[in-house]
Amino acid sequence: MANIRKSLGNIFTAIMRGELMLRLRVDRIFVHILYLFFIVWAMIFISLKMDQTMLRMESNRKRLEDLKIYHAQKTCELASYDRLSTVQEMLEKSGSKVNMPDKPADRIQ
Repeated sequence: MANIRKSLGNIFTAIMRGELMLRLRVDRIFVHILYLFFIVWAMIFISLKMDQTMLRMESNRKRLEDLKIYHAQKTCELASYDRLSTVQEMLEKSGSKVNMPDKPADRIQ
């Protein structure tokens, strides 16, 4: 039991002094630890960027779908105005004095 207390005391002392890594001889593989840290950091960073891109793509897809619906509505509305008689009726309803010209323009200034 005394051995365990002494070991725990040594470990606690090493942690408090910041010597635990040196006592475990981790300095030999420190470069590998840094490399592993960099790899994990890069994986997390790439994962976050991929998630952001996917969110942006999804919002753009929804916006594109809304714009397609809007475009279809405007195309349908424009097709209904295609006839000259429809346009003349709309002008008459709005009280406009604009109508078809009797003769073509001679000169534009």
